Amino acid sequence: MARDLVTGATIGSPSAEAGALAWLHVEHPAGRTAYIADPQGRAVQLHGAIPGGMIDFWSGAGSSNLTPKPFYPIDPSAYEGRCPDNSSLVRVPPLCRTDITQMAAFGFNSLRLPISWSLLEPARGQFSQTYLARIAQVVGWARAEGMYVIFDMHQDAYSRYVGRASPPPIPGGDTTDLQYDNGAPDWATFTDGFPSEVFGGQRELNPAVLEADSNFWYNRAGIQDEYIATVAFLTRKFMNDSTVAGYSIFNEPWPGWNLPPGWEDLLLFPFYRRVIDAITGVHDGLPCPTHVYMPAPCGYPDLGVRDRNQLFFLDLGLPREITDFPTHLDLALSSYPNLVVGLHAYTHGYTPDSIFLHQDPDKASYPWGGYEQTYASAEREARSINAALMVTEFGNDPKWDPLILANELIEQEQHRVGFAFWTWKENCGDVHSWGMFEGIDCSRSKQLQAQPQS
Repeated sequence: MARDLVTGATIGSPSAEAGALAWLHVEHPAGRTAYIADPQGRAVQLHGAIPGGMIDFWSGAGSSNLTPKPFYPIDPSAYEGRCPDNSSLVRVPPLCRTDITQMAAFGFNSLRLPISWSLLEPARGQFSQTYLARIAQVVGWARAEGMYVIFDMHQDAYSRYVGRASPPPIPGGDTTDLQYDNGAPDWATFTDGFPSEVFGGQRELNPAVLEADSNFWYNRAGIQDEYIATVAFLTRKFMNDSTVAGYSIFNEPWPGWNLPPGWEDLLLFPFYRRVIDAITGVHDGLPCPTHVYMPAPCGYPDLGVRDRNQLFFLDLGLPREITDFPTHLDLALSSYPNLVVGLHAYTHGYTPDSIFLHQDPDKASYPWGGYEQTYASAEREARSINAALMVTEFGNDPKWDPLILANELIEQEQHRVGFAFWTWKENCGDVHSWGMFEGIDCSRSKQLQAQPQS
């Protein structure tokens, strides 16, 4: 059974001639929030889902196997005219041609495509042409259906390489469930001996994750430079392809041991500016040495890509997602005109009423401003950095669709923003699959309707 997601949503169709989609940009009307537009200046609301089949999820058969190889093949030839078998060993089914056809049939005009740094740069300085070809394959499928693609540099809890096989030594800690962690490659994951165990049932409340994230923000061993080089590797391939609407630079960033608003204003947003400097050549930041800690005013050298055609989506960070209001100051970020604030709207999903108080959404005591709180405040955030606004991720347990999903769609209509729904298909959720189709029941290893087709 498929979930009724698009009912009531305004689905726009991109302009396309002979398979080429119109280039998108951000329009900046005086006195109003900027918006994504086509070449004629008409608003384009991107609506789609987020397929997880190209994320480098952990897929080990037991906790002692900390570094299993990627479960699904990354060679595009494995998907030509067929689809690899689905499995309950990994959270999601593989992404295949039929998935894109199904998305188009639902009326979606875009997809947010999560990809993994660990697969793009599996060894330091060595980029995977095979994985890049696999990404290009999916872009080609989307182009054939008249759908835009937003690349999502995905991560959750920094990396699937943060685990350890030994039991938790600290009272109150639980063993890390690696199936929910992904992102950075092993060589870019510095945990410095901190124990990998989860507190409060939250994967990010893990000392190893906190240390690894902190090391990234302070550019330990130049890993931030390598990340920027990876984004450049990706953009060089797709900068002239209008099917690719743009790039979500870093999914759901987490501050590590740092605290808001200093983390956002001194580390996260300056990192975004450096990526934009490197890829577009706009030179907003100051010249600084690279491969060391770079203070907030520092920019980044032009890497020669000069991509001025595509959008950059800026995730506001997990603290903002949890609180449902801004956790940073209103500071300018970049002069590049095609910026989009990527709001992750999880009211009653990952807000304190749910993750700490365990309240049902219909009895929740937070947030006090309801669903409107996160959207109205996000509009102000977007205006403060001269950016458009899009809900680049939202979703919920299907049993709460009449309440959560319905209200999220109402807010999106009222604020005239597009969305990307998490997730397209999922095998095993926390309790239920959040996907748009019934998933595998992992307790019985019974495959239901998430089984992909060739």
